[in-house]
Amino acid sequence: MAITSKHLSYRETGFFSPLVLDYIEQKSSLFTLPILSPDLSGLKKAIKQRQQFPTNRSALVTHLKDQYEGIKLSTSVRDNIERLLAPSTFTITTAHQNNLFTGPLYFFYKILHAVRLAMYCNEQFPDQHFVPVFYIGSEDADLEELNHIHVGDHTHSWNTTQEGAVGRMKVDQALLALIQQLEEEWGVLPHGKEWIDVLKESYKEHDTMARATLRMVNRLLGRFGVVVLDADAKVLKALFKPICSFDLEAGQTESVLNAAFNQMKEWGYSTRAFVRPINLFHLQDGLRQRIEKVNDNWLVVGTAIQFSQQQLMQELEQHPERFSPNVILRGLYQSLILPDIAFIGGGSEVAYWLPLIPLFKKMGIPYPVLVLRNSFLLTSAAQSDKLEKLGLDSTQLFKSADKLLEGFYSDADQLNSSLDAEIIQLQAFYKKLAQKAEVVDYTLKGHAESIGKTGERLLKGMEKKMARATRQKYTTAATKLRPIRASLFPSGKLQERHDNMGFYYAHYGEQLFDHLLEASLPLESRFTVVRID
Repeated sequence: MAITSKHLSYRETGFFSPLVLDYIEQKSSLFTLPILSPDLSGLKKAIKQRQQFPTNRSALVTHLKDQYEGIKLSTSVRDNIERLLAPSTFTITTAHQNNLFTGPLYFFYKILHAVRLAMYCNEQFPDQHFVPVFYIGSEDADLEELNHIHVGDHTHSWNTTQEGAVGRMKVDQALLALIQQLEEEWGVLPHGKEWIDVLKESYKEHDTMARATLRMVNRLLGRFGVVVLDADAKVLKALFKPICSFDLEAGQTESVLNAAFNQMKEWGYSTRAFVRPINLFHLQDGLRQRIEKVNDNWLVVGTAIQFSQQQLMQELEQHPERFSPNVILRGLYQSLILPDIAFIGGGSEVAYWLPLIPLFKKMGIPYPVLVLRNSFLLTSAAQSDKLEKLGLDSTQLFKSADKLLEGFYSDADQLNSSLDAEIIQLQAFYKKLAQKAEVVDYTLKGHAESIGKTGERLLKGMEKKMARATRQKYTTAATKLRPIRASLFPSGKLQERHDNMGFYYAHYGEQLFDHLLEASLPLESRFTVVRID
């Protein structure tokens, strides 16, 4: 298998928000904020800031070793975990929820970008060491968002009655039956059995979904040194207690961040998140609900659970693992427990991280360099060949099928099917012929004009036939183009936000990850179209 890559700007794709485009192009008022630029200079500053912050590396490494107990580790993962104890080691982190079977393609694009950027930093800063980390958003409770995968037009869903944080849910018979269903569909593909074996090794009955995700990422990407972190742990949440105490005083976090969120709105940007008076959930098995303060008590929304101030502080002291950050506090927690110099995220993550700068400053935690994750469009050799026969390049596909066909009609072929110029030439020719005939014999002038009208009528008939042939040609082109584009942009979305990696792995095997890593850009923000042969 070989791949070739073509790059285009994110702006050319038409799929990214003004905020994201302004951020990566560094052209807007966003860079009046005290942020580190997503380049080599920004990384240097992030390293310097991080060196001055006392990360509890011992607690982190202790948890990682406990977390990986019973899981086979590559030498590079084992070494990276040990090296996290050293003050000269830093992390390049990305994060995502524990979607069923990893969910959309960009789940892997994020992690491979972290690997590529860590490699780049290890080259640029040889006196330090950089570890790629995948942070599992295991506390997310939005099951409807996480319980399915898409394969073309078909959706496979895990139907379960379990509630609470998805990472704490257990692999059950319904999920194992879904793997069996996929085996029947994908087992016949060249590497289909390999993918099903990965699923079976990762999703073991009664294990949590978070542990299944850990197993799967470790099995597929551990050879690149990726360290997976599930931060839903008491030893790590204990470090988070001061921030929780601050947030539980209703309105404090909100007062720190309101100005930043309002500023983003004034600039015309959507931040995809908003700050609440309290930004914590109460977390237990089967339960993850918001905490609200009502009068002098703190209530867990939708339950009978409530605390006085003394009871709340006692709960936090004895059970910090029962407090779960929402999107506003999650990045702060991550940057507290990991020696991060860079965070790799999608457009939505960049949008909601940017207004958090004042909160990081208030808590004294270094704010990492924000790097927009790499994006790919995967095209097979067959798809690319079909496009070439239609006279199209894969980078043109970001236009709609209608726009592409409209462009064809309005350009060369519409011109070629018109005989206006030829009719004008014909008319001129017969006019001269009639004049010449008239000199010879006056009666021949009418005969010449009659021949000219017949010729003009025949040319107009020919023009109609050519126009019909052109329409037929593009009816055929549309018939070929629309299914190709629909397969590459399912439901009109970017492929990476819809398709599951299993389908592509089943066709190309694990070397696809090597090729995607090779095609990954560490810091240059460009959309990459990949042809796989």
